[in-house]
Amino acid sequence: MTLEEETKVREKARNYLCGYQLCLDMLKLRKYERKRAAKFDELCECEDILAGDEAYWKARIYEIAAFLGGMKNGREKMLLYYRCVKGESIERAAGLMGISRRTAYRLWNKALLSAGLLLEREGHLLGASG
Repeated sequence: MTLEEETKVREKARNYLCGYQLCLDMLKLRKYERKRAAKFDELCECEDILAGDEAYWKARIYEIAAFLGGMKNGREKMLLYYRCVKGESIERAAGLMGISRRTAYRLWNKALLSAGLLLEREGHLLGASG
């Protein structure tokens, strides 16, 4: 595999896995919007708008968590978990794992490549751009 191909695969995996935190953030935002809308004096028929994509976000979170759970156990999986699910920085994840920052960044690239190849093999990245 060429360096360019590896970079594309890593980028697709990163984009896919970052969806976990994005969907989680969107769910939190919707919860906040509901609380705020409930405090308005006027009737607001925005419930259908606020609930619009929650099913997708929850399904996506479950899908990504299941994907990570199905990966072979090891440092790559642990780093992906800390970074994508827990939202930790690479530096913080390195500290939690007891490895150097430099090793963590190397492991991050390796983990993204492994995840990207696995995602391609499972057909998750067929329509993804990157």
